[in-house]
Amino acid sequence: MKLRQTLMRTAAVAVTLFSFAAFANPARPNLSGRVLGEDGAPVANATVFVYTAGPKVGSGVVCPSCYPDCSKRTKTSAQGTFALGSLDPQLIFRLLVVAPGYESRFVTKVDPAEGDRTISITITPLGPEKLKSPNRIGGLVLDEAGKPVVGAVVGPEGAKYGTGTTWGGTDRFVDPMAVTDDQGRFQLYCSNIVQMVYAVVEGRGVAQRWVELKPGTDHLIRMQEGVSVSGNISRGGLPAPGVVVGLTTKDRTCGSYLHCDEIAATTNGFFTVANVPADREFVLYAKMDSLRGTGALVSKIFTTGKTGSRHNFGELEIKPAWRVAGQIKLSDGAPIPPNTRLFLGREEAWDHTEAELSADGRFEFTGVPTEAVGLSVRVPGYKFSKRNASLDWLNGGLVGRVTQDLPDLVLLMEPGTWRYNGEEGEPPDNVSQPRDKPLRGIPQ
Repeated sequence: MKLRQTLMRTAAVAVTLFSFAAFANPARPNLSGRVLGEDGAPVANATVFVYTAGPKVGSGVVCPSCYPDCSKRTKTSAQGTFALGSLDPQLIFRLLVVAPGYESRFVTKVDPAEGDRTISITITPLGPEKLKSPNRIGGLVLDEAGKPVVGAVVGPEGAKYGTGTTWGGTDRFVDPMAVTDDQGRFQLYCSNIVQMVYAVVEGRGVAQRWVELKPGTDHLIRMQEGVSVSGNISRGGLPAPGVVVGLTTKDRTCGSYLHCDEIAATTNGFFTVANVPADREFVLYAKMDSLRGTGALVSKIFTTGKTGSRHNFGELEIKPAWRVAGQIKLSDGAPIPPNTRLFLGREEAWDHTEAELSADGRFEFTGVPTEAVGLSVRVPGYKFSKRNASLDWLNGGLVGRVTQDLPDLVLLMEPGTWRYNGEEGEPPDNVSQPRDKPLRGIPQ
């Protein structure tokens, strides 16, 4: 509880720093509306939550649910009307509507500053076929104190059926999402062939976690507060505001991988990421695009502590970064198709940037950190040649470490379609993905 109160105070200070322009225009607009069923009838006793928020301009300096307005909620009247008062005009909001007997619904991109807004929200009733379905998955989501986590999102990521498991694209097997009501309850419905659903549960003020959900069963899901991760980003001894920081688990395997909110450093370079899952190995990184080629923050791998603890990195210094430039050539001399983009992604960080190729295939990236990166591009009818020294034999792109400027990287593509396995000449496993070797193209 003390940690949460501290984080909320920090969030309030950060919001004040970010939204100081609001003092020049102190008017805080109201938001009103109605909640209706699909038949147009008003829905009474529905709860409307201010669920998350974000700034209209720039990146958020606190987690999306940590803005002070995100504590606001209201109930609809007998006529289905509601009102949320005095909202920050500098923010865009996401609302959540839950009501007994209805499917929960998110309403995105709500701007209360567009006058005193009145909006209409339609929600869908749960049909009797769903309420009585043997393929129903029910559950209750509680926090560490045993209180319901209202508005928690249960998002299926995998489904087991027969002898196989599908990860991603599970909509044909199970509902895409469920949201807990004001008692912390949720329901999901799946097809009759599903044996198990693997889902990520996330909610306001709690850390994400994976769960296994068996159809025809009710589940009690206990959430943890998680860990606070913070630090100060500087450049040349001065604060570096606006740098966007993210956290991702080092383990990327299905059923384990988690990705936390991305947060921008405040005017004094400070950042805090709240509710990070405890006792997990994470990668802290700064988004390349937020640094705009002015340097890089090398990824930090660390293990979070027990729930309720804090992990402070202290001072994190932006270091000089590298330039990766060169040319993609097609072996038959054909021109590069217009609007073709080369993708550069970091192997450990959940971060990427893109460069549009010129007609002769030239490209340039700046602000690349001293790390392993991957390069990929889609040119119809072509694949990367085996002559590229940094070929990723498993995925068809290129992969390798950047430790210096690479101003003349030449990457060769040839007619064909990449096959994931069975390519003639594939090297041993320890070099089929040369992440620890220098990034190279074809010999010059």
